[in-house]
Amino acid sequence: MEPTHDASEDWVNQGVKSWMVEYTVEVGGETNRHLSMISASDVSDVHHHLLSELRKMYQTSERVDVTVHRIEPVTTNTDALYFEGIYAP
Repeated sequence: MEPTHDASEDWVNQGVKSWMVEYTVEVGGETNRHLSMISASDVSDVHHHLLSELRKMYQTSERVDVTVHRIEPVTTNTDALYFEGIYAP
């Protein structure tokens, strides 16, 4: 039997990396959309850092409703040819 490989688990063994977290916060009838970059080793670590970030930003609020839209590891596979001739330093 051949061993199987799940490409979605590649990020697990790579150590600390950057994660993009997109979420919406509703406080007192007001809705705020956020996009955060978090350095963490895995998804549970991302959750911990996000909770710390929310506690700092909304420490005076009694109730905070959070909807997480996306949590993704950031990759840097950028093809420079896409930007050739468009941007100049």
